[in-house]
Amino acid sequence: MFIKKDGAFYRRYLPHYRSPGCIYHCRFSLNPLDQRLRFTEDWMFAIVEASILADHKKEYMLHAYVVMANHAHVVVQPLPKVNEPFAWCDYHAFYPLERITGRIKGRSARLINQRSGRSGMLWQGESYDRTIRNKRDLENTIDYVHHNPVRWKLVELPEQYRWSSLRTIYSGEEKYRGWFDLPYARKRCPD
Repeated sequence: MFIKKDGAFYRRYLPHYRSPGCIYHCRFSLNPLDQRLRFTEDWMFAIVEASILADHKKEYMLHAYVVMANHAHVVVQPLPKVNEPFAWCDYHAFYPLERITGRIKGRSARLINQRSGRSGMLWQGESYDRTIRNKRDLENTIDYVHHNPVRWKLVELPEQYRWSSLRTIYSGEEKYRGWFDLPYARKRCPD
């Protein structure tokens, strides 16, 4: 892995770039070696959704998500591990994206495997991720995530799909008020 203080690049099968304070669009898919593997029951979708929501404002800010029958999308911004001004300037001060997606996949896989009586790898090992470049890219990516069920012809309108942030964090429900407020004040990097 090539690492420098303000960011990192590494490659397994896919290239991965990391920079402090960035927002990422991640897609993780079910294990492609098991062609029959799909989420078919509401409880399966609910476990993945709960795993995605679990560490919001603890390790990351969750901007959007959708859980599909064979994959999931999340738009997340890793948070710094400590509330210090310099933390927002150093990639190493943030929770690693691989840890975030690994915990989502690991938690959901364990619970789904336990409940269904199966064993083995549920998710594909490596996730696709892409850095969000600007506000317009963020808006387009969130729109892309929310329209995924429409493209798959599961619903006519994105707000009709149950397993999406459009039905939860963007619903206007009181329990989601302040969803996008940082858990602590974001400070500028010193010059």
